[in-house]
Amino acid sequence: MLLLWAAGCTATAPAATEAPPPPVHAATIEAQKVTPTSVATAEILANRHSNIRSETAGRVVEVLVEAGERVEEGQVLLRLDVGRPASAAQAANAAVEQSEARLTQAARELERTKKLVRTGGLPEQRLDDAKDAVRLASASRDAARAEARLARRGVTDAVVRAPFGGTVVDRMVELGEYLAPGSPMLSLADTSLLKARVLLDPREAIDVTVGSHATISVYARPGEVFTGKVVRVGEVIDPRTRRLPVEIELDDHGGRLRPGLVAKFEVVTGEPKFEIRVPLDGVFERFGSQHLYVIEDGIARRRAIELGSVGAGFAQIVRGIEPGETVVIKGVTRVVDGSKVQVVPLDASSLSSAERAQEP
Repeated sequence: MLLLWAAGCTATAPAATEAPPPPVHAATIEAQKVTPTSVATAEILANRHSNIRSETAGRVVEVLVEAGERVEEGQVLLRLDVGRPASAAQAANAAVEQSEARLTQAARELERTKKLVRTGGLPEQRLDDAKDAVRLASASRDAARAEARLARRGVTDAVVRAPFGGTVVDRMVELGEYLAPGSPMLSLADTSLLKARVLLDPREAIDVTVGSHATISVYARPGEVFTGKVVRVGEVIDPRTRRLPVEIELDDHGGRLRPGLVAKFEVVTGEPKFEIRVPLDGVFERFGSQHLYVIEDGIARRRAIELGSVGAGFAQIVRGIEPGETVVIKGVTRVVDGSKVQVVPLDASSLSSAERAQEP
């Protein structure tokens, strides 16, 4: 028994096995051709929209359109009672005739006075009076003509016509209703062309130009993509939002869109350029700076980087990484600076059961 105990005491303890390096996903950095864009949400608008109001007082005697109807430019939409405007126009025309007769009479008196003054039959003062009478009669005639034009316009304004072709959005009057000047009557929209006023981040879109392409995703049409172009760029940053306003016209949409829908606009803001981009999962912060792990001969080494634009799960690398280098893109929490790592493929189906259990 003693010999067995002594033999057990002198046996060598087995050596501790070294832990395997942590598995990570890695990628070789390549410069990618990227088109700079800016994304914003905006409401789709009609090309033109007008709230038509009454320009004269009167009773509605005829309504010729309903909401939803298409109308052409100049088409009669409704009529007001022209009784009072017509009477006013007749009175104004009569006043014009009277003023013209008085002017003719004053002109004849002026000619007669000139002759008498030349022969000494009248003093010079009478000639001045006659000239003043002609000027007063001429002014009265001009005023009467202006009143007549205004009265005739009242007759014309009693017939309401479409200022442009479009669709009647809403009708706010009924037959027999009395309207005062300025009363709302109809709402008309031209939807032959749709547009949007989009506010873009000036840090991304300060160089956007007229004609730039836009990709439009409408929330009411999931899975469908529409296109458009920039037709106007604001000269002044919007003071309320501090954004750059641009106007975008939508291309032919086959009647699939309507004014009032909300859409996401992705606008091209510059020429394509080559950038180094990495997944955000591979970027981490240390000591107030952004870092990546660069793999050199199987060893991960921490390196400080400078980021540019960030979006869609990727970050632009401005400084710190060169094309051709391999970086850890997933599993950075398992890595220690200067330690070995095991690079595993992104396709999980190619892993063994043991590797799959340790997959980052």
